[in-house]
Amino acid sequence: MNTIQIIYTVLLTVSFVAMSGWLIMYLRVASSVRASISVLEGRDAPEPEGGWPGVSVVIPAHNEEDVIERCARSLMAQRYDRMQVVFALDRCTDRTEELLRAVIGDDPRFEVVVIDECPEDWAGKCNAAATGARRATGDFLVFTDADTEFDPDLVRSSIAIAIEREVDLLSILSTLSSARWDERIVQPVATMNLLRMHPIDSVNRRERPRAFANGQFMLFTRSIYERVGGHEGVHLDLLEDIAFARQVQKQGGRGIIVNADRMLNVTMYEGLRALCAGWKRIYIEVARRRPRRLINWGIRILVAGVMVPAVEVATIVFALLLVSRGGDALWSVLGTGVAAVALFLQFLSLGWIYRLGHAPLSGLIAFPIGSLIVGWIMFDGARDLLLSRPIHWGGREYVLKPD
Repeated sequence: MNTIQIIYTVLLTVSFVAMSGWLIMYLRVASSVRASISVLEGRDAPEPEGGWPGVSVVIPAHNEEDVIERCARSLMAQRYDRMQVVFALDRCTDRTEELLRAVIGDDPRFEVVVIDECPEDWAGKCNAAATGARRATGDFLVFTDADTEFDPDLVRSSIAIAIEREVDLLSILSTLSSARWDERIVQPVATMNLLRMHPIDSVNRRERPRAFANGQFMLFTRSIYERVGGHEGVHLDLLEDIAFARQVQKQGGRGIIVNADRMLNVTMYEGLRALCAGWKRIYIEVARRRPRRLINWGIRILVAGVMVPAVEVATIVFALLLVSRGGDALWSVLGTGVAAVALFLQFLSLGWIYRLGHAPLSGLIAFPIGSLIVGWIMFDGARDLLLSRPIHWGGREYVLKPD
């Protein structure tokens, strides 16, 4: 057996393993899709017995002049009568307050709370949300971000689903912006890896669910919010959404996550640097500040997103090279077929995930590039923990200690 045959045999073996792995991935995605709930399901729900409950929407905001007007207008357009909106402005130094007040005018549903200081032992966003929550009067509380845009029926639809399914915490997987190249290439890979750690079907099942929530939209019943201690109970967490989900579960409450299907649109970050910093913070907290876990996750995404596709393509190349040199044609056809099926299953599985999140399918072509960047984010997060490098978030600097 010559060198080309040896290399080809190794590549074929890896491609066969990859084909099996992508088949499992496809079946796993199918299971998650079957368990997924769309917020659209609540759009035409009838009025509950006793009428629609009061809802308070709280929006903590820190220097959000670029997005605050869009957020406010979408909330003003809500088709929901019993709604109170509280904007909690956290130490803003830009034109956020000026632009916000110009949009909402004298609308009696809206209130603006200006916060000048943040306690040393609180994360800024948590302090702002807690301040806003103290003004809330509704039976349900919604916490959302300033970079969100609500469909006019979003509040009504989410309330309807929460009541129908008798849940204490309803969170929404937002539809992310895909205007910039980094949003098209990196965001879907980053989101997919987060959901791999918290599969939708595992979160929504009734027996032994996995605790998970998305802080871009969290709808609480007032009773569960107060039972977990409100934001004071998670005030030291930089990822308060998952901390809330864990607390709700500990208190015997039920949380679910639903798909936005374009009813909640979000522009998370202003550029690649901010995107990397934001996702790094998320991954550090999801990993519970364990560097080794981040390193393992980074290796996994690099293997699945970069090395495996490269091996699949190389298998086809070496199969053609083997035939051109008089090798066994059937052996070459086998390798080509296995690699082609592996690539097909990869694109089928990833395409399903991209469509579920309304991410552009064009980003699939650059999936290896997105995987490289996400892998680097995870490695950089591990390095921050090991070297005690500060994390900047919400107008404050944090030095996180590894667990």
